[in-house]
Amino acid sequence: MKKNKKGHEIVRGEDYDFGEYKREAYRDPKVRERCEIAFAELKLAHQIAELREEAHMSQAKLAEESHTRQQVVSKLEDEHHIPSFITLLKVAHALGKKLDVKFV
Repeated sequence: MKKNKKGHEIVRGEDYDFGEYKREAYRDPKVRERCEIAFAELKLAHQIAELREEAHMSQAKLAEESHTRQQVVSKLEDEHHIPSFITLLKVAHALGKKLDVKFV
């Protein structure tokens, strides 16, 4: 069986079970934490883009309404950017929404 640079086996075709791979990877707390953070960032970025599109606003218009620049709105819609709380409040207000942050 082939191995990657880190010495892990590369499984292809019928033998590949992504669910098993994911369960194994999630046993590592660091992997689990990185995945949870990445998913939260992705979810927030997509939600901002969807709300903006539902409001029929361009990035430039949302930037104007939230008193910021278009580049900031573009970064908000990039899952690798973590916005400040104040920026999120401004965007929520510009979209006619309330920001609700909670621990679950």
